[in-house]
Amino acid sequence: MRKLLLFATLFWISLTSSFAQRVPKIEVYFQRHHSQQDLNNIKEELAVMGIELQYERVEFDERGHLTGLGIRVDCKDGFSGSAHMSPVPEDLSFGFVRDYREDSALPFAIGAIGEKKRDKKKNE
Repeated sequence: MRKLLLFATLFWISLTSSFAQRVPKIEVYFQRHHSQQDLNNIKEELAVMGIELQYERVEFDERGHLTGLGIRVDCKDGFSGSAHMSPVPEDLSFGFVRDYREDSALPFAIGAIGEKKRDKKKNE
């Protein structure tokens, strides 16, 4: 029975890993409403996909909401970087993107990259 359970666990891990490798684009944005548990969950999900995320200078308000954050990301494929933002915005404008598609114009970006930047591009 233990061998069957071990086999099932290893199968699930390899299935999850192979699925994660097929994801064409990963976008992660941090927002003010995120809690410590949210940050932990994001880090765990990225680890399954082979991306290492480290938090630096994490700040919360009295309600447990994110107010400041430094991140360091290593995609384990030559793309890595770090960024810090304080205060953390309400919108989707701080985080990172890793685009695995071959025709990607921007395979990796980190920092202020979300909606605010997109809105600026629309207005230009």
